[in-house]
Amino acid sequence: MKKQKTTTQKPKLTYRVNEQIRVPEVRIVFQDGTQQVMKTIEARRMAEDRNLDLIEVQPNAEPPVCKLDNLGKLLFKMDKRDKDLKKKQKTTTLKELRFHPNTDKHDFDFKTAHLEEFLRKGNRVRATIVFLGRSIIYKDKGLELAERLTERLSCVSNRDGDPKFEGKKLFVYFEPDKKKIDAFERIKAKTSGPALTPALAPAPVPAPEQKDTPE
Repeated sequence: MKKQKTTTQKPKLTYRVNEQIRVPEVRIVFQDGTQQVMKTIEARRMAEDRNLDLIEVQPNAEPPVCKLDNLGKLLFKMDKRDKDLKKKQKTTTLKELRFHPNTDKHDFDFKTAHLEEFLRKGNRVRATIVFLGRSIIYKDKGLELAERLTERLSCVSNRDGDPKFEGKKLFVYFEPDKKKIDAFERIKAKTSGPALTPALAPAPVPAPEQKDTPE
């Protein structure tokens, strides 16, 4: 039984190369930017003389545009580019926390800190302000809360549009801002330096001894 050969999958070319190019003439774009229209057979011969490949990059042009390049290196660059793009692509998750128009300061600070942490990690966040019962008549309080959220989160994000009412809920969306987050992290690193341990902390300076003098 013959052993099957395993081959690594290469990036799929979207253009023709070398003998696959069968038009009578092509336009060659050289590395210095100059161009020349020549017969395809002459262009292939030129590529062979330079140990390069004739690669068609604009098949719909008249005549088709080609360049002289190393096909193997081109495939490697394409593969590396695709891998880099996949590394840069991050799945953005929508995180949500709920508030009420009368949310107290402690609860507001606690939840806002979590939203800030989500944004610093690159997540998109949604703050949902829920109006229970007849509290919907206090829409202005919900909008005030939305403005407070916007101000607090402005150091790491940008608000995505205006707050929107849907029934008895007010939605506010925030997008992470990488530049703001980087600046925030630098400031935080400077202000939160390592605390001194008791052994390294400076010893207190004794107060000068006071003596009573007779009147």
